[in-house]
Amino acid sequence: MHDANKPWAELLQLVPVITLAISFVTSGSVDLARVGPLFLVAAALTVPVHALVWWQGQRANPILVGTAIWLWLGALAFGVGVGPLAAVMGEAQATGLFVGALAVGAVATFASPAGYVGQTHTDPSWVRSRSLGLLALTAVIVVWAWVMRDNVRLGGGLPFILLNVTRRVLIARRPR
Repeated sequence: MHDANKPWAELLQLVPVITLAISFVTSGSVDLARVGPLFLVAAALTVPVHALVWWQGQRANPILVGTAIWLWLGALAFGVGVGPLAAVMGEAQATGLFVGALAVGAVATFASPAGYVGQTHTDPSWVRSRSLGLLALTAVIVVWAWVMRDNVRLGGGLPFILLNVTRRVLIARRPR
């Protein structure tokens, strides 16, 4: 069984998305087109952050890998100015972040020994069952985020926290 990530590795992986989100959370509104430069910075931060996590022998948080994909798409859409992508991302708001997490989660659940929870275990059925549960929660969150997409806190911040806290609780409660 692989030990759970060190707290610094989990927190460090949040830096890119927090770099982008801090302006949304404090203002309570989202104008993705206005924050193109922040998307570029946040996306660029994913590279050294994930490299350091990997180099130190820690695991990537699959939710934040999906978030990194969303940040890179946002960098292309709003930082580079890819109009059609910007239109889709602007309409979807934070839903796109959760779709990215859902896609990574689906692949990780079936292709990685650590699954979507990002934690190996001597009992692969534990990893699979918890990953499937987290995947189901993510699917519900995608729908919730779409319905609540005009409210940055309820459609983005709250479900992001819920998803990441649920993952950490699953890891903390794994059988030894």
